[in-house]
Amino acid sequence: MAIRIEYFIDHLKVGGAQRHLVELFAGLDRRRFVPQVCVAKAGGALEPVLQAMRVPVRAFGVQSSLARPSTLANLVRTARRLHAEKVQIVHGYLYEGNILGMLAGRLAGVPVRIASKRSLDRYPRRSQRQATRLANRQAHRIVCNAEAVRRVVIEEERPAPGKLVVIPNGIRVDDVPPAARPAGVPAHARLVGTIGRLSWKKAYEHFLDAAARVGAAHDDVHFVMIGDGPLRAALEQDAERRGLRERVHFLGEVTDVRGLLRGFDVFVMSSVIEGMPNVLLEALAVERPVVVTGVGGMPEIVGHGRSGLIVRPGDPAALASGILRLLEDPAKAAALAAEGRRTVEWRYTVETMVDRYTVLYDGLTTAYCTRGMAPGDARREAARLAAGQW
Repeated sequence: MAIRIEYFIDHLKVGGAQRHLVELFAGLDRRRFVPQVCVAKAGGALEPVLQAMRVPVRAFGVQSSLARPSTLANLVRTARRLHAEKVQIVHGYLYEGNILGMLAGRLAGVPVRIASKRSLDRYPRRSQRQATRLANRQAHRIVCNAEAVRRVVIEEERPAPGKLVVIPNGIRVDDVPPAARPAGVPAHARLVGTIGRLSWKKAYEHFLDAAARVGAAHDDVHFVMIGDGPLRAALEQDAERRGLRERVHFLGEVTDVRGLLRGFDVFVMSSVIEGMPNVLLEALAVERPVVVTGVGGMPEIVGHGRSGLIVRPGDPAALASGILRLLEDPAKAAALAAEGRRTVEWRYTVETMVDRYTVLYDGLTTAYCTRGMAPGDARREAARLAAGQW
């Protein structure tokens, strides 16, 4: 009988964790695994994508935050559904997804519970750290997507020894579309681009600072920013203040970025916090030269001077210098890009990633699939949770 897996995640807007799930679902053997999704907050550009893949999507119904009375009632309701549907694995992603998935899975007596850690986020509030540690205690395994993430989880969250496992992201390497250009970009322009959520973690003010420096040296270079987020208006104002209004193109969310990536002359990540970004793997897969900051799992992917360039985070001058080096030495850029493509083919294919998750799921179901909790026990377990007895 196929193993039913419910994936919990904060939202289905375009992001690295969400694209990872799309790749995972596409690669899982549907004769053996039946994926379904519970999203904390409904909506998002990738919800119809998952539905088109025959992956059911349900909304948990989080109202602004988890710290509301309705959360406990929704946990009980979700736990009863998990039990009724005979879900054998819950797999959580991101902050809310991990908490909801681990607790609902515990309430339902789901045999296997897996949490995921995908970035170097350090939770500033004590309540967040407590909730995360509570969720971790319900997990049988915690999957990190990079060694750098694993080290932070050990330091910050102090999980039980033996729970952590590292499974790097994986992507399709056989899908290399023709280069595409955004509307409104001159045909002669060279493109320096970046992709990600427009939030403080990506440090896009440094990207714009570097853009101003590069633009002053080469008037044929334009800059593309793909993604949306809370800082979009501020970044658009910053670009205008720097005199870049006609040369920086904000495209918003794009569900399929590979054609646009293929059109970049240089791909850049200016982040101050990262895990193992899928978009960096995608840039390497379509053979683009990259300049990235040395944070999180990015140095695990990119060998400086071999498959890309790594610069100090928070240093726009160094970022600009790296971009200029690649723009001004096309042969070097092409050599780095070719080695980056080989790196992805060797270590980061979706097939390798899916194989590793399959082994994880098989091993845990063999070890932990015992009789689940009766549905009437869910309210008693919820009361224990509310009383802080876990």
